[in-house]
Amino acid sequence: MDAMTQLGDAIAAGRKRRGLTQAELAAEFGISKSAVNQWESGKNVPDQRKLGKLVQLLGLDPAVAAGVPQEAGAEPDDPAPSPTRIQREMPANGRPDIPVWASAEAGHDGAMVLVNDPIDYIRRSERMLGVRSPFAFYVIGTSMSPAIEHGDQVVIHPALPPQPGKDHVFLQQQPDGTMLALVKRLLRSTTTTWRVRQFNPPRDFDLPKSKWSKALMITEKRVG
Repeated sequence: MDAMTQLGDAIAAGRKRRGLTQAELAAEFGISKSAVNQWESGKNVPDQRKLGKLVQLLGLDPAVAAGVPQEAGAEPDDPAPSPTRIQREMPANGRPDIPVWASAEAGHDGAMVLVNDPIDYIRRSERMLGVRSPFAFYVIGTSMSPAIEHGDQVVIHPALPPQPGKDHVFLQQQPDGTMLALVKRLLRSTTTTWRVRQFNPPRDFDLPKSKWSKALMITEKRVG
């Protein structure tokens, strides 16, 4: 097995071990999903900056990364965030910098009101390093139990595209500047609706995109 293939296999195994899709890993670097696919297939090699982050993010063996010649198939034009940008977006000295938005119950169906006026700040996990404008909130209600319980804190990566099979927060902007929110599992997306599922009581239903314009993936759950 050549060095590029070995590195590609290691990236794929590390990504799966961390529970990331190719799209989620791509979002960590600000690149396309196809670029990650090329890494894993051994067609392209991440540059040294990305390799260093991959070793930390996926727990790769540094010896595997070091054995790949950069001139062979190295990706020339997939832009990575500059060191200055990463430095700015990472918490200085590990201080909490993800805002926790205020949440309150707004209906028996699990609806909540979210206010983007922070009530607290939390520290970033490893997978949230470098992510721009993440936020968190406490889930109110039991409509998603047992997947997500009342009082669990969830963290949102706003740049990730909606993904069927994952839990999301669906947002509806209100005239007073607050947001009506529903936490549900996305089943599928059409041009006009989000097909979603809740667990308590079990129910599948449609949310019109004309009202629920945003679907943001929940990337972390911190149990309350």
